Amino acid sequence: MRIFLTGATGYIGRALTARLAADGHELRALVRPTSDLSRLAGLPVALFTGDVTDRASMREGMSGCDRVIHLAAELDFAAPPERMAAINAGGTENVASLAYKLGVGRLLVVSSVAALGGSPAGGAPADEESPRPEPPMRYGRTKREGDRAVAAWARRGLAADTVHPSLVYGPPGKKEGANALLRRIALGRMPVIVAPDQRSSWIHLDDVVEAMVRVLGGRTGEGRAYVLAGEVITTRELVARVSALAGRRPPRIALGLPAARALVAVAGLAARLRGRRPPYDREHLASLDRHWAFDDSRARAELAWRPRPLAEGLPKTVEYLLSR
Repeated sequence: MRIFLTGATGYIGRALTARLAADGHELRALVRPTSDLSRLAGLPVALFTGDVTDRASMREGMSGCDRVIHLAAELDFAAPPERMAAINAGGTENVASLAYKLGVGRLLVVSSVAALGGSPAGGAPADEESPRPEPPMRYGRTKREGDRAVAAWARRGLAADTVHPSLVYGPPGKKEGANALLRRIALGRMPVIVAPDQRSSWIHLDDVVEAMVRVLGGRTGEGRAYVLAGEVITTRELVARVSALAGRRPPRIALGLPAARALVAVAGLAARLRGRRPPYDREHLASLDRHWAFDDSRARAELAWRPRPLAEGLPKTVEYLLSR
């Protein structure tokens, strides 16, 4: 197949591009002038310079393609609000509308569980049909707007599917995806556990890629949404596992959110006085105030897909994160 990708130089994008190239597909990738092209070195990918915020810049690369995969997103929580909205919401609208106009066979959009707004207060896993509370962070809200844009074009006849990965970990990329958090734990740089009983879902990068490949090759284009969750674990349990694998003692102090809010206020002021970014902000704390546990039974059943458990994925990941 001839496939056009946005976000090919990103964390998930690089792994997916390498897999699609190995499978023999003809690949085209949208890259910004500032993109690190070394991330695609050695891969048979035709590069087209442009930006998802510029719809016309995608026309040449997308024309004549059988599939479009949209991965590009603004993940920097410190980015200006208008930029995050322009990329995550407006950029997704541009990709979907152009794919519809050009008659592309199918569109696969990579969203996030952040767009789903969290899971029930009791910690039970949510799925694709669960109620969706308002996302606590701007990133999740803009991703939800992007999901709505895709759904609107699907109602007009665009063949489109969406995947919602949870916290993605695994090599390569020591500071990308959820690896950044795991690395902090493994290096002993997390002195305090905040919201220790919060439940979240963790999925290995290779399993995300495998699910996407199966969506592309299966009964797709029917407007299906797939949560790619992996395993559910509490923050306390995760820290204990990673610390043990790294040969370190886990932090002894665990803070609930009321105490964390007071500490963050002081730490935030100190960080700003030193010209540094605070470790947490109000949005992060709001995110920690709910669970992010999800159920991927639909993907397992419809895609014949089985993500690996943390017991299999974490050891090699921690070893990689501690390697030089």
